[in-house]
Amino acid sequence: MVVIGAGATGRGHVGLLAWQAGARVVFADANERLVRALQQAGSYRVDIHDGKTCRQMVVQGADYLGAAQREAVSRHIADADLVLTSVFDQNLPDVAITVALAARRCREAGRTQPLNFIACENMQNSSSTLGRQVREALTGEDLDYCRRCFGFPDCMISRVVPQPEPDPLVIIAEDYNEWTARRQDFKGEPPAWLTALQLVDNQDARLERKLFMHNGGHAICGYLGFHYGHRHIHEAVADARVARCVVGACDQLGEVVRRKHGFPAESIEEYKNDLYRRGAIPEMRDQILRVVRQPLRKLGGQERLVAPARLAFQYRLPRDQIVRGIVAALKYHHPGDPQSLEMQRAIQENGIKGLLCKVSQLTPEEPLIAEIEDAWAAWRL
Repeated sequence: MVVIGAGATGRGHVGLLAWQAGARVVFADANERLVRALQQAGSYRVDIHDGKTCRQMVVQGADYLGAAQREAVSRHIADADLVLTSVFDQNLPDVAITVALAARRCREAGRTQPLNFIACENMQNSSSTLGRQVREALTGEDLDYCRRCFGFPDCMISRVVPQPEPDPLVIIAEDYNEWTARRQDFKGEPPAWLTALQLVDNQDARLERKLFMHNGGHAICGYLGFHYGHRHIHEAVADARVARCVVGACDQLGEVVRRKHGFPAESIEEYKNDLYRRGAIPEMRDQILRVVRQPLRKLGGQERLVAPARLAFQYRLPRDQIVRGIVAALKYHHPGDPQSLEMQRAIQENGIKGLLCKVSQLTPEEPLIAEIEDAWAAWRL
């Protein structure tokens, strides 16, 4: 198996699960210093916390390559039975170049076995986006081969893995895994050996449950925690002022998901309880600045805050706590986050309505904008 991206999620989540399942894992990463450190050490450690105990796992026997070694990476891809990426969405176009090289190599080698590429990014339509970018880089027989033999099933992943510090060879991860992929888009036989990956027929529903409830609740906790001066998520969870809003928001987000996708109420309640337990683990030291970064992306029309608020309005469901979370995001300002600076400039120049129309794809006449503006005016910590 090839994992492109040897950062926290690559090594602490999907790569670890593949290694645990017995796969020979080849990691490729653009950080040459990290690659050299991994090559020299020959292993890395993952500390897995469940809130009560810590299990330490030492991953050995993996190979490490620089992502710039495209020919070498493409050779490993041509021999792989599954390829995963964990690189952030803005880096997928670069990955597509390497995958395009692998398509030619596979075709010339006469490979007929299907090969699936699962982009494990925290975004919607991640794998299909990568597939489109790969096909745009191909022509002729290579393009035909890609369409025939390469699969790009969209996936959803959920495990908190903070960036490793201070030792890049030691990763902290929570003892939780949710990892699904769209069964209909998976080519060939599913990897029965990788039991941690679940192929599902309701991928859109599973993705939105995670995006709205986990990512939405996480973001609201992060933005409120930031305003109350906390540094880590578990500190914000322990703050009754933050917790009241987060619990209320998760109730509202959960009802939106239940109404749209038909999840049983019991499963929504179980999902919420899992979120509260996971957020309270102090050993994770999940930094709030990691959670709240890139607010303009998080305020997108299909994203974790505005999309469920819009649906709540459509379904005539309570949404005041979701709206409060949106305002907390709009009021976020940090000199180290370029998007927060851009957002504040846009609000000063065009107002809340102008920003939401541009970033969140709301129309000027939508009542949700007025609700957000009223909540902005009434904002109190």
